[in-house]
Amino acid sequence: MSESQNSQYFGMDLLSVLLEQKILNEDQVEQVRRRQRRSQSTIQQAIFDLGFAAQEPVYRALSLTSGLPFVILGETEISETAIQKVPAKVALHFQFVPISLERGTLRGAFANPPQMKERENLRLVLGARLDPVLATPNEVDSMLKKIYGIGAGQVMQLAKERRMMGDVGDDAFSDKEIENLDKTVAQDEASIIRLVNEIIAEAIKMHTTDIHIEPFRDKVKLRYRIDGMLREIPTPPSMVELHDAIVSRLKIMARLNIAEKRLPHDGRIRLMIGGEASDLRVSIMPTRFGETICLRVLRSSSIFIDMSKLGLNRYQNAIMSKLVSLPHGIVLVTGPTGSGKTTTLYAALAFVRDKYPERKIITVENPVEYELPGTSQIQMHAEIGLTFAAALRSILRHDPDIILVGEIRDNETAEIAIQSALTGHLVLSTLHTNDSVGAVNRLVNMGIEPYLVAASLVAALAQRLVRRICKHCKVEDTNISRRVRAEIADTLGIQAEDVKAWKGQGCLECDHTGYRGRVAIYEFFLLDEEIQDMVSNHVGTGELRKAAIERGMRTLRQDGWEKVNDGATSIEEVQRITSTFNISYDIGDLDE
Repeated sequence: MSESQNSQYFGMDLLSVLLEQKILNEDQVEQVRRRQRRSQSTIQQAIFDLGFAAQEPVYRALSLTSGLPFVILGETEISETAIQKVPAKVALHFQFVPISLERGTLRGAFANPPQMKERENLRLVLGARLDPVLATPNEVDSMLKKIYGIGAGQVMQLAKERRMMGDVGDDAFSDKEIENLDKTVAQDEASIIRLVNEIIAEAIKMHTTDIHIEPFRDKVKLRYRIDGMLREIPTPPSMVELHDAIVSRLKIMARLNIAEKRLPHDGRIRLMIGGEASDLRVSIMPTRFGETICLRVLRSSSIFIDMSKLGLNRYQNAIMSKLVSLPHGIVLVTGPTGSGKTTTLYAALAFVRDKYPERKIITVENPVEYELPGTSQIQMHAEIGLTFAAALRSILRHDPDIILVGEIRDNETAEIAIQSALTGHLVLSTLHTNDSVGAVNRLVNMGIEPYLVAASLVAALAQRLVRRICKHCKVEDTNISRRVRAEIADTLGIQAEDVKAWKGQGCLECDHTGYRGRVAIYEFFLLDEEIQDMVSNHVGTGELRKAAIERGMRTLRQDGWEKVNDGATSIEEVQRITSTFNISYDIGDLDE
């Protein structure tokens, strides 16, 4: 857009520009005006609250009406000199990111156009002229956390108060002084609560599945697992002084013993954030430099209840529907922790519940991760003797049709699950194995006779989660190696030149990662009569896998290639999740 075209919008009403650019329609403009009057917020905030437009096009239009340039912070070089010029409390208060400092002029990116009074205040505080530009609120917030660390304002205030009280040191929360803990926490309580809440709220906002708070000698590392990948979140250096207080706060929230620091802890926190209920599974372990924390985030709204949304293709969906409709047998879902096994099982249960309302469903889990109406769900309490095995014995007296066992992890649970399957019950459960065929040997290694495994096991599903390509920056991937192209073509039964693949370039919507969300890839191992005979004869995993492939089993990697061709994920993701290394002195093509 030319400079003359830009100038024609200067001073215009933002909504008029958005209407002219067809970003909003007339009905939406009217709704935004009403929302803005009621909430007394800015026009742009009212638009975002109503979900009518993304931030970038709105802020580009705001740039035209305000005369302030628009920048994308992810593509802008941030000067260390400018960062040192602006104290964290100033940047956080005025919500702006220092970009550069040249000849006494500070260039800063604001989430909202600063008023003249704000500009003058900043000039006096910083001792520099201000050259404001605009950036989206999400980018400003993200960059402030990246530069100063999450919870920087709270951490600085707490550190200052502790220094004034002389309450600094590694033994501030030692066992000798535990009687003073309540007093210490009471002084800092509000700020510690806000800091912990900010860490959790930010994690949920970023669609995090796990929060890791790890102490080291001179720092505390905060990491979020997002779309299966750990991402380090910057924290202020002084957070190391507050680690014990953070642990104590989380223990209190999880109703754990704050005085015990020598043993691992497990607990649960239930909270409401943004009107949405979330559960946190808390695991705390002692390490050399303090207690390390892992919080598993469970959100009931994030589970796929509709089986058609699991990522199954038409063929797999038909098989899954038949499996969960069987009158008896065991169906196992295998994979590592965090691979979506529970989601798959809940979707299957929801399907059965809706299709066969006359069937009684009972689940026994540790913990009960999601509430599923219409089913009886039992929470494990091993400390009082309520284990999987103990619960299964009682469950059978309640005449269930379908039993969900959270995990088969020992011989006793496996034996009772198999006896349940052999006496007219459908048992669904999870197992930790690397692939679907490995479920057979896993059960045998638990002490189950091979003929019992053959008689009861109907199917084993292996699954993994791969990152989904961001739809906002998705482009065709033209750099496909000859080997990969041939492998995909062979899997899909198409010509090599017809193979298509996509990737994400990275944008504001996906935080410049190229991915947003995840999708599952599957491997179905079905036991027909011949394979059951092989299992009874304790045939090795390799031979079982070969026999299953001859009968049409599609491996995880092959299912991944299908999702690559469909545009759901990238070649790199499938290779990352499914690659294996055959140990040999001949390493072959190292680049491959």
